[in-house]
Amino acid sequence: MALMDLFKKAFMGATDEENRKNKAKMREIFNISVANGDDYKLIYCHAENYTNAVIVQVTRHSNFIVGYKEGEVVVIPVNAELTEYGDAMVFNKANESFTKTSLGFCKVGNPEVSFQFVPVTYEPGITGEAKYSVAITQSSAEVAEFKNFFKKGLQ
Repeated sequence: MALMDLFKKAFMGATDEENRKNKAKMREIFNISVANGDDYKLIYCHAENYTNAVIVQVTRHSNFIVGYKEGEVVVIPVNAELTEYGDAMVFNKANESFTKTSLGFCKVGNPEVSFQFVPVTYEPGITGEAKYSVAITQSSAEVAEFKNFFKKGLQ
C-alpha cells in the first residue's frame, strides 16, 4: 500500500481501490436482490443502537445498502465486509411507507418495519467505529441528494 493509500485509509476510511471495489460490490448485491436494480441510485448507510444496562453498555452496528428512485426505497442489510446480506425490503406508497429526515438521520418505514440510519460521507479509519463500517467514501453531494429525496417523501 502506497503512502497516499495509507493516508486515505486512516483519514477517509477507504483507499481509492477499496472504495471502487466496495461500490461495485454494493451494486452487484443490489442488482442480484432487486429486479431492474440499475434503475436505483445507491447509497451506503450506517446505524448504531445503544443499550446501556447497569453493568454493560452494548452498541449494535448495522450497515445498509439503500437504493432509491422516484416513489420507492429498497433497504438491504449487509455486513461490513459486504460478504453477507439479507433480503431486500421495499418501501413505497402501495405498502403505506413513508420517509423523513431529522437531525442528520433518515428514516423509512411502513406499518410493519422501519429503519433509521445515517448516510455516510466517510468513516475515518482512525476511529474505533470504522471497523464496523463498510470501507467506502461518498461525496457530500451524494448524501445531500439522498437526504433531499427523503425530505420530499415518497410520491
